[in-house]
Amino acid sequence: MGSNLPSISALLLATLSISALHALIPSHWLTFALVGRAQQWSIGRTLRLAAMAGTGHLVMTVLLGLAVATFGKALARAIPPQVEHLATSLVLILLGLYFLLPALLGQRGCRHHHDHEYSLGETESELSHGASERVRSAGNAPTMMGILVMGMTLSPCLDLLAIFVPAFQLSWPMLLMVGLTMFATTLSIMLTLVWLTMRGMDRLNLGWLERNEGPAVGGLLIAIGVLLLVIKT
Repeated sequence: MGSNLPSISALLLATLSISALHALIPSHWLTFALVGRAQQWSIGRTLRLAAMAGTGHLVMTVLLGLAVATFGKALARAIPPQVEHLATSLVLILLGLYFLLPALLGQRGCRHHHDHEYSLGETESELSHGASERVRSAGNAPTMMGILVMGMTLSPCLDLLAIFVPAFQLSWPMLLMVGLTMFATTLSIMLTLVWLTMRGMDRLNLGWLERNEGPAVGGLLIAIGVLLLVIKT
């Protein structure tokens, strides 16, 4: 398959951008800080829990993504080489519209959900209070840890999976690089935000991102798809 450097760069840029947006969503980090505070855990223990849950979440997402890419490689044998670049761009644009259209039609909410996620109608203060109450009623610490880890592990992210759809054209080493970029970016930002929150710096006010993740991701995918068409060599 004739993937070129601009295509690879665009897909890596999309991976980096969407992974960062994904990691910033409060439900991916604020939960762990609230659990740590309610259970009176140390910052280290809270970070270990967040790392376990985030690792499970991302490993499941990357494995499913590689399966999607494998299917794409098999399907690509039926696509003429000269059409492959155009098809990749169109797939990204269509995926972007898939995430963007619900917002344009007035539908709210996030397209992927974890058991620990909050209602999007809550304000940040209500979110913190409600989550704290659920933590106190959830029982002992091992139970809470198991719920958080399994909840995230069994909930792969559709936003991140979308990257693997056009990435089928990449070689296996490049696909692994996409997966590693996704893993490192998401987990590092997620753990950094947990640490900052545990240190008392929790006035980040990122609830707007939870409500607008679809349009943000959709816009990025469309931009990358158009970029692929423009930089075609």
